[in-house]
Amino acid sequence: MLMLYLYVLQNQWLVIALCAGAALVLLTALTYQALWLPRGVEKQSEKIKVRGPVSFLRRLRSFMPWVIIILFGACMAFTLFEVTQNHAVPPNW
Repeated sequence: MLMLYLYVLQNQWLVIALCAGAALVLLTALTYQALWLPRGVEKQSEKIKVRGPVSFLRRLRSFMPWVIIILFGACMAFTLFEVTQNHAVPPNW
């Protein structure tokens, strides 16, 4: 546990960059949706309820391009794989 903690502390700029990138992707998606909504959809969009991860993914897919969703998923998978891979191998300094 201590080695993973040191690894994250040494590369905290990378963690901050990943979090900032995720926030910018979310901001872009929400801005993209808000800019291209036609008039009168506001009342209809208020009826949409998100309950659980399946309806959330269905709602997300309705306005976000599939390329961004795949890219975001690949980045999360790569990050999880790298962290687990680096956790098992201690640094050699």
